This record gives sequence, structure tokens and C-alpha cells, in this order.
Amino acid sequence: MTESTERVRIGALATRVGVSETVLRAWEMRYQLLDPQRTAAGYRLYGPDDERRARAMLAARERGVPARQAASEILASERVRTHGPTSTAHAAAHGLDVSQAASELEAAMVAYDLGSMHEVIDRAFAAMSVEAAIRDVLLPFMAAVGDGWARGAFDVADEHFASDLVRARLAALSVGAVSRTGPTALLACPPDESHDIALKAFEVVLQRAGWRTRFLGPNTPVSSIVAAAEVIGPDLVVLAAASPVALDLDTEGLRDLSVLTERYDVAVAGSGADASVALRMGARHLAGDPVTAARSLVEERRRRTSH
Repeated sequence: MTESTERVRIGALATRVGVSETVLRAWEMRYQLLDPQRTAAGYRLYGPDDERRARAMLAARERGVPARQAASEILASERVRTHGPTSTAHAAAHGLDVSQAASELEAAMVAYDLGSMHEVIDRAFAAMSVEAAIRDVLLPFMAAVGDGWARGAFDVADEHFASDLVRARLAALSVGAVSRTGPTALLACPPDESHDIALKAFEVVLQRAGWRTRFLGPNTPVSSIVAAAEVIGPDLVVLAAASPVALDLDTEGLRDLSVLTERYDVAVAGSGADASVALRMGARHLAGDPVTAARSLVEERRRRTSH
């Protein structure tokens, strides 16, 4: 997606977006989606905002959203950005429109446009802290992708494409040259839990606070977590799950969990965990989104060691 301020004729815009001139004219006339400027000779010239709206419209139509509804939602989102509602006020302070970033990521995802997705994420990291970009842009985007896939709005290929890219960006952050001499955390998803992006985000925040981490990833057998812990000797073991099923002690995969909780400080996190689940497991619960949970853990450790 271009960041240029250049204005172009409708043919050039159609080529950039990948739809016909007829379709663009229909979107402009029926829904006022485009807002071209006229030259003295009467030619319409379309700018970056028109291209952005057209791309968002195309992405919505490809998901099966009715054209009128899609146009209404796109224009409403633009009004939100312009007038700054309280829900996005914090993002405006960072110089980044979170709602627009989400729309651009979604449009790039369904087009399998790797470069554009990276460009949006680069802008997010440039406009705000790494932690804020993860919390306010990357994780909500992935949650929306998951919800869209569950509704049938996105294909599994879309979800896999987005997940692979976001996971790679988080992995790149986790190998940054940060001096780490703090506590060691062993991080894993239990058996039957394949969603590890939130846990990877949690790892990035811990590492940036000076923690040392060992990441075992998705679908890790409890026996393997125990074996790794015996070698590493972690200060904390974190099990993360998006589904409570993955933390069901009645399942065969978790029956040996008591070995882990008896020997190590164990915490559970993620949308599949809550205080009652933690209590049954003999663990503690890390509440909140991955960034909030990691920050709370870091602060707790600081308070404990300062006394």
C-alpha cells in the first residue's frame, strides 16, 4: 500500500487495487466511498485515502460482506479516526491509528501481501513501544483473525499466513541483543494446545525486562516439560492455553502435572486459564493479556527482591 501523496487517474487506481474502473466508479457513485479531487480540466484524481478505502472494500467483499455494509463500516471507521473516540485515544497519542492498522493488516492478509503486512507492523513498532504494539496491534489482530476463521469469514490459509508472519516477527524480537541476567522462565503450551503466539508475546516482554527464557512451544507433553525443567532449573514454569480443554486435569496428557507443580513454581495463563483452573492444578494464575501479565510478573519479582 502506497504512502505516497500522489494523486492518480482512475485507471491507475484500478491497476493498483486490482479491480476494474467500473467497480471503482460504482463504489464512488453508490456509496461515496471515494472522494477524488477535480482538475481544472474536470479530470478526477484519486489519492492515498481513496486507495486505502478501495483496498479495504475489496477485502471486505472477498470475505462476503455486502457492498453497502462494507462501505458503511469503512466510512464509519474513518470518522472514528478523524474525531478520535475514547477507545482509540491512546493510540492517537502514539501517532498511529490502531483501527486503520488492523484494517490494513486484514486487507494485506487476504491478499497474501507479505510486504504490506510487514510495512504496517514496522509502522506500529516505529510509532509506539514494542510492548504497546504487541498489545494494541498484533494480538488484537490475531484475535480478530481467529474469530473470523471461526465464523467462516477467513479461510484457514489466511489464518496460517497471518500466524506465521506474526510469530516470525515476535521470534525476531525475542532474539534481540538484550542483556539478560534475571530469573529464568520455562514457557510451554500443554498437550492439545497449538496456539502459542500469545505465549511468544509474553516471552518478548519478559526478555525485554531482563528475564531469561526457554520456549518449548505448542503441544508439549507434560513429561517433556518436566524433563526440560530438570535440566534448566527455572524460577518459574508458565503453561499457556487458549482453551480450558487444554488445562483439563482429567485428560490423559495432564495427569502427571502434579510432578511439575510439586517441584517448581508453576503458573497458568491465557484465555483458557482462570483462578479456579489454577487452584485445581496447584498453580497460580497470571491474569490479563500477555503484555499485562508479563509486566505484572516482572513488577512482582522486583518488589520481592527489593525487600
